[in-house]
Amino acid sequence: MLNLDVNKSVSRNFGGSWTHRRRIIYCTLIFCAFCIIFLMFYGSDTKLHEAIVSSAFLLAGGVIGSYVFGAVWDDKNPVATNKTSVVTNDIPAGALVGGTANVDDPDTY
Repeated sequence: MLNLDVNKSVSRNFGGSWTHRRRIIYCTLIFCAFCIIFLMFYGSDTKLHEAIVSSAFLLAGGVIGSYVFGAVWDDKNPVATNKTSVVTNDIPAGALVGGTANVDDPDTY
């Protein structure tokens, strides 16, 4: 996978990928809340307004679900965290092949 962030220009201009994502998410959720609250107080009881409110709730739920799923996927993706694994076939003579006492902690970087 290519690193398209040449000279860290995206991080410099947008404040990092998660800062930029959070800004978009918050603006989208504020827009959804504004639509719902505005139509709740000033909207009439029509099918159009019902569809707008339903769509705003679905959009807000989708954004929250994507935010949570995206965070989990981004944390687990080894390409995004620049982790490399070293695999060797060097097994000392007389060593038992099996598990080790080392436990991988995915939350440490």
